[in-house]
Amino acid sequence: IRDFCLSRGLGDVYKRQVYTNYGIYDPKQRIQQTLDTAKSAKKYIPGAVIVLVDNSKVDVQNDTSAEFEELIDLVDYYIDNSDDTDIKYFHENVQNYDIGKNAMEALGIMKALTYISNDKAMMKEVAKAGRIFKLSGRYQVTDKFDIKKFDSVETKGKYVFKRAQPSWINPADTGVNTLLQTRLWSFTPSQFADTISLYNKIIETMVGLFNQNKYIDNEHAMAKFIPKDKLVELDIVGLQGNIAPNGMMIID
Repeated sequence: IRDFCLSRGLGDVYKRQVYTNYGIYDPKQRIQQTLDTAKSAKKYIPGAVIVLVDNSKVDVQNDTSAEFEELIDLVDYYIDNSDDTDIKYFHENVQNYDIGKNAMEALGIMKALTYISNDKAMMKEVAKAGRIFKLSGRYQVTDKFDIKKFDSVETKGKYVFKRAQPSWINPADTGVNTLLQTRLWSFTPSQFADTISLYNKIIETMVGLFNQNKYIDNEHAMAKFIPKDKLVELDIVGLQGNIAPNGMMIID
């Protein structure tokens, strides 16, 4: 996955892969970028409780760098998926960047949310939260982030995403003409179980299409499965960072 944090009853989840075969950044760069992610969440979401979900290769278990230790000290909870059989399979056997990244993101988040749902202490944090954010590791929350746009009467019991964008995948394969960016989005504690079910649908759909030599990513899957009456879209979410494939700067 990527992440989870809580502030004044507001929550956020974030995921990263420091040790991975995918993307142009080496582990040292990824650690620093992810540390910057966590610091930005603490800065712009006062009182945030951060759950770091790590889909790295098992190499991460040998990392004793000062930067990595600072990162672990900064977050409130750390979920290490590096020993997970499914995550290891994709690291070891799937070279296609898009398939590997998207499958591991969906699997990692689903597994982390399931783990949290069975942990009494973490579920107490969830119960106190007004909103739970999923924030992609290596991206930073910016001063354009406005918590009031995410947490209001209008967003109660709803998912909040950046405004949908046109699809770039053949809609005959995905069944949708739009996508919802997943770098920064949120949901409420009342939607926790529904969000686990959402990811189960996404994973099942991904695997089914991959087996047909077709493709869907998390962004198109979100657009496919989130009910329109449970969705609020924002023009600006307040996020920036460099994408892993080529380092291009993204500003949302």
